[in-house]
Amino acid sequence: MELRFKSLFNFLDLSENPIRIKNFRYFILGHFISFTGSWAYNTAIIWLVYELTRSSFYLGIFSLFNSLPIFLFSLLAGLIIDRFNRRKLLTLVIFLGILPSFLLGFVAQEGRLTFWLVVAINMIAVSLSAVDTPLRQVFISEIVPTNYLTKAISFQALSFNTARMIGPLLAGLIISYGKLYQCFYLNALSYLPFLVFLLFFIKYEETYPREPIEGRGLIGEFKEVFFFFRQNPNIPAVLGTVFSFTFFGASIIILFPVIVDKIFGGGGKEFGHLSSMVGIGAILGSFYVILGKVKDKLNKLWVSTCVFALGALGVVWSKVWWLTLFCCLMLGFAFTNFYPIANSYIQENTPSEIRGRVVSFFTFSFLGVHPLGSFLAGILTEKIGLGWLVCSYMVFLVLGNFLLINIAKLRK
Repeated sequence: MELRFKSLFNFLDLSENPIRIKNFRYFILGHFISFTGSWAYNTAIIWLVYELTRSSFYLGIFSLFNSLPIFLFSLLAGLIIDRFNRRKLLTLVIFLGILPSFLLGFVAQEGRLTFWLVVAINMIAVSLSAVDTPLRQVFISEIVPTNYLTKAISFQALSFNTARMIGPLLAGLIISYGKLYQCFYLNALSYLPFLVFLLFFIKYEETYPREPIEGRGLIGEFKEVFFFFRQNPNIPAVLGTVFSFTFFGASIIILFPVIVDKIFGGGGKEFGHLSSMVGIGAILGSFYVILGKVKDKLNKLWVSTCVFALGALGVVWSKVWWLTLFCCLMLGFAFTNFYPIANSYIQENTPSEIRGRVVSFFTFSFLGVHPLGSFLAGILTEKIGLGWLVCSYMVFLVLGNFLLINIAKLRK
């Protein structure tokens, strides 16, 4: 029994806990509150679009426009992040994030909404998110030491996934017992604590002086990044694993309704169970990284890839419901072991003065390609069948990441 306790404590690594850092405590609390509001907003706006149109076609059109700003602006966002004071920039983005939600709530309350007006207002919000997402990730490296970074990003993933469970629940309660437009006001209010923390509580010295570089245009700024990639091939290799994990891995989540219907003959209830198990797995995965020891990040990426592939194959080939639920747990666990570790590896090995641009490539590989992978998965499922599609995706995922991770090991 004593040996078992010792082995447990050998696994636990409670040192380098970013919660000890006051600035990070304020950041993660503000991040959690704002993302809880954001998930309530996401749930409410999808329901609003359906109420306005009663059409799955228009839901698809809305989803396309919803992903377009991330695809178009995420790389440009990195340039903005590297050119300006990151705390002031994040403060401005958080303040501006209040406005679309407040406007949408007001217009919905007045009953003046049309489908295209909702799309237009939402595109403003998502365009701000294209800057907000990589900026929050880079900002963490400004307020915690490098050796705390992996666990700090895992805390961020934990707060994100917890908010992902609480936000839709709040939205459901508000829609059921209140008015739908109140969800948008809730999101606007959820930004205020983060704004207050950034203005009055989070204080730090910048890690390097930001001096404007005259005569260097957009192309010159990204030439600097590509030169860095040539000098450090391990970074684009890890970015390639993120692209592969998203395109061939995360994109299969879109097939959950097909899995529920075709394999188990279920409906919305069963779909909710699968999605919830992914969320629970993601939270467990975050705790695993936060409490455990993360020594060899590249090996962790490989293990997470294999865990995800096994889980995905189990989801589509298992005919046993409880086993399918467990496999969904594996998917979520792999998510929050893979992405935060890849993110921290990239940031730890990137100079601060170009970190925003490099992390913008991470954001593009993470969020920008997801709709494309999901779209292709939906089309190919109709052509070759669910099981063969997932098998093909997993072969590409495992082989691709095996090659890329070994390139990163050789060139680091």
